Amino acid sequence: MVTRNAEYYTLGHLARFVKPGAVRVASTSFGTTGWNGQIMDAAFLNPDGSTALVVHNENDAPRTFSVAQGGQSFDYTLPGGALATFRWPRSAALDDGLRLLEQRGMTATSPAAPTDTAKAIDDDATTRWTTGGGQQPGQYLSLDLGRAQAVRRVVLGGGSDVNDFPVGYQLSTSTDGVQWSGPLASGTGQGQLTVIDLLATQARYIRVTLTSTAGQWWTVADLRVYR
Repeated sequence: MVTRNAEYYTLGHLARFVKPGAVRVASTSFGTTGWNGQIMDAAFLNPDGSTALVVHNENDAPRTFSVAQGGQSFDYTLPGGALATFRWPRSAALDDGLRLLEQRGMTATSPAAPTDTAKAIDDDATTRWTTGGGQQPGQYLSLDLGRAQAVRRVVLGGGSDVNDFPVGYQLSTSTDGVQWSGPLASGTGQGQLTVIDLLATQARYIRVTLTSTAGQWWTVADLRVYR
């Protein structure tokens, strides 16, 4: 008797979509390894310039996640235990020149749930920081990058809490944590990812502040900054 496990199907996907000469490229993977974990992924750049992304839902229940590159994104729901591969061709539109900043050395602060702020930048979307109640104007989450550097994009991921996005927000920056700029970007979140683009600016501190009232909580399971 032969039992086909997840590794069997993973090898099948890799053999079909990842071509000889491909190299693995960085991708954010927030799952927990082991039984009944979450979403795990691996991304590869093929010799023809196409990208292959292999995703495995290690949980028994369906999980919704977002795939984002170059300012474009889509959401997808995988059934429990399912495996899927996504492939897209080379595209200049997908290479926006942005580079992810290393999270090591960053710290986050907020008056709301102050002991949980580290969970927003721990590279694990199964943990989260949240306001712990409905959204109110003035609630904020601040990030210290460790040193001043160029910032061009901030991405707030809600993890599995796909409806806990900021209903209204504005983003400000500071070089010393005392004097803050006026709003450099503002908008409304939607879905699992809130992508905030701004003109390149030198900053050590970033603050995202809520501007609207909503019954839903604001949750940040992963915060990413790009230069």
